[in-house]
Amino acid sequence: STRNKSSISDVAVRGTNSNRSSNNNDNKEKGAFVLLVNMKFTTLAHRDTFLEWVEPVCKDVLVHEGSLRSTSASLSTPTSTSTSTQKIITTLSYQVAISDKDPLLIVLMERYSDKEHGYLEVHRSGSEFLKFREKLKGMQDDGDVMIEGESYLETGLGYV
Repeated sequence: STRNKSSISDVAVRGTNSNRSSNNNDNKEKGAFVLLVNMKFTTLAHRDTFLEWVEPVCKDVLVHEGSLRSTSASLSTPTSTSTSTQKIITTLSYQVAISDKDPLLIVLMERYSDKEHGYLEVHRSGSEFLKFREKLKGMQDDGDVMIEGESYLETGLGYV
């Protein structure tokens, strides 16, 4: 297979090939939008630098996009005023894994509620992500990491 050089944010923007047939078209509900980003570092030092850079992103995603995210909405009625908290989760999971066979290989597994809002609008505009993306692009431009990845739509078969 041909390896193409892509940035971490370019992986999902390319999208899926609309000419491919899919059973997903028959589903009433769309599955989660999934990104699998594979990275091969030239040295352990570069890999460890990446891990330092991605940690604040992971924490930020959890708080602002994931299960710790909440919004408070004030509900007013003529007789009472109350505040309720509703969780709005756009990033379903965001996990970094290191290969058990090659310590220079990392995969970033990302699952979003959908591509348009959860990934493109919310995640890609996060302040920690934007800082991280710029640093990683520099590492990539210097030849210290090769990045490739693919995006998917979940089918609903199996479990997470």
